[in-house]
Amino acid sequence: MEIYLNIEGLAKYLGIAEKTIRKWVLNREIPYHKIKKVIRFRLSEIEKWIDEDDGRLAGEGNTGPDAGLPREIISLDELAAEELAGEIPDTGDDE
Repeated sequence: MEIYLNIEGLAKYLGIAEKTIRKWVLNREIPYHKIKKVIRFRLSEIEKWIDEDDGRLAGEGNTGPDAGLPREIISLDELAAEELAGEIPDTGDDE
């Protein structure tokens, strides 16, 4: 049985902001399905999309274990290092 997520569910699953998911849908950067007027994401397609990413979402120069993942998806160690270094700007996005 396939698992489908809405935008909110996918954002929570990936640990990113809903507005990022919406931007990807608008730019047709992420696989999605429209059921009537509702957008849904097939979890198996999302996982394949992440696995098959050629680095276009990771940014240049990223060759570590997280290479190929969207920049918003980073390891906890990397997040902690960026917080300690003061590299994480306050975006005011408190979702």
